[in-house]
Amino acid sequence: MVMKFVVPVMLCCLIGTCLAMQPIFNTTVVKFTGSIWYAALCSLCISISIVICICFITDRFATLRDGGAAQIPKYYILAGICGVLILAFTVFCITKIGPVMTASITVSVQMIVATLAAHYGWLGLEHEPINWVKILGIAFLVAGVILVKLSIK
Repeated sequence: MVMKFVVPVMLCCLIGTCLAMQPIFNTTVVKFTGSIWYAALCSLCISISIVICICFITDRFATLRDGGAAQIPKYYILAGICGVLILAFTVFCITKIGPVMTASITVSVQMIVATLAAHYGWLGLEHEPINWVKILGIAFLVAGVILVKLSIK
């Protein structure tokens, strides 16, 4: 049970914390440099450096040497494009509408898109039908966005 549920939930909490904090850190970099793109560049350079180190330590480059990467469909490069957009535009949105509105809208849209992707089995996902409980969860998230907006003066 621990490895199947508790560890993933704890990691999701870590991810949520990182998703909230990274753009705040990057927004501070923008205040010093005046450039959203420089903040994104710094963040991505640090990220890629860490990933390269992990790949060297764990010998994950073997897949590249063996030609496994050549089998990946080319449209999966969109993941990198999404990463850049997330980094840069989250910083932009925080400067315009604040971190709480940015996070609440982002999480709500993320839930909607993930629900649709799972329902339709996009990109090889296991099919998870939409049901009333998921719709209710999304409705609560959207209501949360509205309440957050009403609380901001």
